Amino acid sequence: MRKGVTDKPEVINGVLDEAEVLWLALVDDEGPHSVPVNFGMVDGVIYIHSGKKGRKVAAFDSGAPVAFSAVVNIETKTSDMACDQGYTFRSIMGRGTPRLVENEEDRIAGLNAITLKHVGKLLPYNKKMLAITAIYAIDIESIKGRIKE
Repeated sequence: MRKGVTDKPEVINGVLDEAEVLWLALVDDEGPHSVPVNFGMVDGVIYIHSGKKGRKVAAFDSGAPVAFSAVVNIETKTSDMACDQGYTFRSIMGRGTPRLVENEEDRIAGLNAITLKHVGKLLPYNKKMLAITAIYAIDIESIKGRIKE
């Protein structure tokens, strides 16, 4: 395995716990694109919320796998030499296949994972907003962490 790359769950989960944003790499009829999203994770499943229309939803609904990444602890390394410039960081990169979560109990569980991650506590949901919100689960098929020191 490449230097600094790991499949240790404590490294991977540490990055995902700290990351504010997950970057998704998607492909739709218009081609590849990348989008940052809020997310939550429970038992190896990443949860994303979305409106019910748009490029992200079209890509998700196509059944095609998606790639994702996140990075934390980014620090710049500087030097008097161009080749010694760079960054230190901890990151993850993975892939999985998204699926629409349709069961109401599972939808709420996915939203709760996102809310707990980003707000730190559960909050009530507006029923009108729930009706127009799609919840997707991405079952992680492969994932690696990278530590660059």
